[in-house]
Amino acid sequence: MARSLDLNWGLIVTQIIGFILTVLILKAFAWKPLLKMLEDRKKKIVADIGDAEKIKSDAESLLDNYNARLRDIETEARSKIQDAVAEGNRIAAEIREQARDDARMIVEKSREDLSRDVAKARVQLRDEVVSMAITAAEKIISAKLDESEQKRLLENFLREVE
Repeated sequence: MARSLDLNWGLIVTQIIGFILTVLILKAFAWKPLLKMLEDRKKKIVADIGDAEKIKSDAESLLDNYNARLRDIETEARSKIQDAVAEGNRIAAEIREQARDDARMIVEKSREDLSRDVAKARVQLRDEVVSMAITAAEKIISAKLDESEQKRLLENFLREVE
């Protein structure tokens, strides 16, 4: 056991010197480039995060603009629909009013036509009554009949008039 605690100081010193030389060589040639590479990588990551945040804020801004424009379009569409409905109601009212005017004119014209036809029928009836009366008078005058014969002719005339 005494042997296992016996240290080889030459080997330990050689390894310490080798380790120190390795660290000095790495520090001289590799440590600065390695630290620079890590620093550059850190800066790139920070820049990428900043770019991502900027892109995210730009996207949110675009989304807000899109939503605002969409609301404007919906409002404008509703307004146009309301305008179209109002215009349709106005046109329908005009059409109804025109139809009422046309109906009044047709009724008025029909009344005028009816009045004219009634007047025409009265004139025609009067002419026929006058003609019958003249015909009856001619028969009475030409026949010089007795009273019973005159009554019979007058009754025939009245039946014809009916």
